[in-house]
Amino acid sequence: MTMRSHRLFFIVLFIFICFKTDFVNAQFDDIDFRSGDYRIKTKYDTSAYSTVLKVYYDGDQIFKANYEQYVTGVKEYDLNSDGKKEIFIEAYSGGAHCCFTLYTGKFSNGKFILTDSLFLGNGYYEVKDLDNNGKFELECSNDMFAYAFTNYAETKFPTMIYKFENGKLIEATSDYKTVIRKELDIFLEELKEITVNGFKCEEDGEETFNTEAGSVKTVLAAIVADYYSLGEVQKGYDLVDSVYKCPDRDKYKLILQNDFKLK
Repeated sequence: MTMRSHRLFFIVLFIFICFKTDFVNAQFDDIDFRSGDYRIKTKYDTSAYSTVLKVYYDGDQIFKANYEQYVTGVKEYDLNSDGKKEIFIEAYSGGAHCCFTLYTGKFSNGKFILTDSLFLGNGYYEVKDLDNNGKFELECSNDMFAYAFTNYAETKFPTMIYKFENGKLIEATSDYKTVIRKELDIFLEELKEITVNGFKCEEDGEETFNTEAGSVKTVLAAIVADYYSLGEVQKGYDLVDSVYKCPDRDKYKLILQNDFKLK
């Protein structure tokens, strides 16, 4: 993915999320999803901001759930290429830049069983065969740095990758180092672009949010996160030391290590 396409992805994602927040004017379409003898139907209650989801088998209702969210989509994937379909229920809570949840389930012997859920926050996911082995993974954008160091539009979203094993979504980012290294190269180039002419540090004790220093911190945070996924987190902190020489550098590093568990 080129830097331009990488940026375009997040611009499109940002616009998509903003569009979803308009609960006054939005049209909430109910879903009627069919898979063989199974059928999933949803009904959104605009007054309660909730969705009733019902599953039918051969015409009989076999499952019912109420989500305090808008169910935006129902999809099916054969993630493990075993001939058995996994059902994805996509739900959105509304509100500024938040929040998406993915529920997974399966059809089995005339029943519907929920198997797992994944809170995606401000991010989303794509289903991809990342290692070309016929099995599919979820490539997600990690929103953990949203508003942490600067405004949302400038925030960087490191990649997180999940495998689907025994009905569960298992975080496995460190298993896909090629994907992470490609993303890391993009973040490193972005860091170079915003620091090539230097940047202004704020005085000791001054807020850095929405400043040049804050912009540098959010890119460095994504870089440290990618190095962490690669098992090379010290390289990230070495880069912080060489690039970010502002008075709050040590405090910033402690935030990454303690608040975001990047150590």
